[in-house]
Amino acid sequence: MTLAAKTVRIALLLAVTALALTACGGGDSTDITVTPNLANPAVTRQLSAVDAIGVGGAGLLSSNPAYADLQLRANRAGGTVQLRFSCTGCSLTVSAGGATVGANQYISVPFATLEAASNAPVTVTDNVSGAVATYTLHARPLDHAPYTIGTNSNPEPGDLYLTPFDPYGHGAGFAYIVGTDGALKYYYRNPPGHDILDFKKTVIPGGATRYSFYDQAVAGIRVMDASFTTLTVVQALPFPDGNTYAIDGHDHVIVDDGHTIVGVYAAKTVNNIPSLPGQSLFVTGTGLQEIVGGAAVFSWLSTDHPQLYACSARDNAYTANNGADYAHWNALAVDGDGDWLATFRHFDAVLKINRSTGAVRWVLGGTCDEFGLTAAQRFSSPHDARRAPDGRLTLFDVGAANVLSRVAAFSLDEAGKTVSTFTPYTTDAHSSYNLGSAQLFASGRALVGWGEFNGYDSDVSEYDLATGTLSFELTLLPSYRTNGYFSYRARKAL
Repeated sequence: MTLAAKTVRIALLLAVTALALTACGGGDSTDITVTPNLANPAVTRQLSAVDAIGVGGAGLLSSNPAYADLQLRANRAGGTVQLRFSCTGCSLTVSAGGATVGANQYISVPFATLEAASNAPVTVTDNVSGAVATYTLHARPLDHAPYTIGTNSNPEPGDLYLTPFDPYGHGAGFAYIVGTDGALKYYYRNPPGHDILDFKKTVIPGGATRYSFYDQAVAGIRVMDASFTTLTVVQALPFPDGNTYAIDGHDHVIVDDGHTIVGVYAAKTVNNIPSLPGQSLFVTGTGLQEIVGGAAVFSWLSTDHPQLYACSARDNAYTANNGADYAHWNALAVDGDGDWLATFRHFDAVLKINRSTGAVRWVLGGTCDEFGLTAAQRFSSPHDARRAPDGRLTLFDVGAANVLSRVAAFSLDEAGKTVSTFTPYTTDAHSSYNLGSAQLFASGRALVGWGEFNGYDSDVSEYDLATGTLSFELTLLPSYRTNGYFSYRARKAL
């Protein structure tokens, strides 16, 4: 994906950009960059560490007890954190949330919400000298990605899943769950420069809930249970060409426990480009892989289908021999018949791929379009193709430069390769240039994640398809570390 910056949010940062930066010891030391508030050294010099066990077993961003602001890697509304101050040969008392324990013991700290009002004051008292150190266990990190909710909010039922990230890498990467009231219900935080993408909820066969997202810090798909405890991190396995490619974060499908579909960017040398016979050239293709029980049961490579080289609309200077990203996939879904729907940004197309043979069943859009799309029906740099509840194929049409982005919905005759109906939807006058998502509901509303764009606009919009009336808006704002955030995708789930 191409990442750029929101360019108009800088002014909001001027009051805080003068904060000094420093490297600090303890825990994730390189991740605490703003000059910290310090607790009473008469107490903290006796302590060896502070630690916590939060939601999913997540701990603190720093274990240094000198820091008065205690921040958690993950937390959820209604959760409880176990907090402990450790020392040797000391006599200390720890008080928080109406409870009191001694040193080296865990104290329970509840969080009714993740708002600042739920921040928990903690006092540590030296029973010998009477000295007191005051801490704050924050409901969410000081550098959280802030957002606002539109005033006329009447959203579709379900929680909203976002992944705020800073394209410059200065701000931390987050996974967010936002409730219908706009309140933050859960977060997971990665260090700056380690994005989180494609956060989703899946109910697997048998009814168990699984949460998952691409975690750049571990270069894989982090899969968690209903309590947000990590069950596994999925990595891609060797492909038939003998290569093992790094997993890519654009999309993934959790089918069941131990059953995942993932994608990769497959950089390799090929000699099968029909227009350049006999030449060995380095390109970047797409790889899709289905993993069951730790084994790759099916793998697909775009480079095994030479007819697709001619479908590329951009980044296709093959003779430059520098890894032309000619396909650039960004979304994958299992269709109703079990085959794959794969979205390719640089083909300007959606492909239906036979899940057993790997054959390309059809191509919708782009140079290789097989459905006879009219000029009005064509789309550019598509994202997030999948089925709506009414069976239509929907996608987020990023569009050409200076063209308004939109949601496109197609009713397809797949056997005859014709378009039965086509309906474009747009609102808010966004002109995105990459990323984005579209989710249609049976109620007649659409949830749109606008991806990356220039200007100070909403990042997520929900609106009535018939009237364009907005029922929900969310706008990501700058934090003190970054000019602004985008979310790769916006998805709602009950």
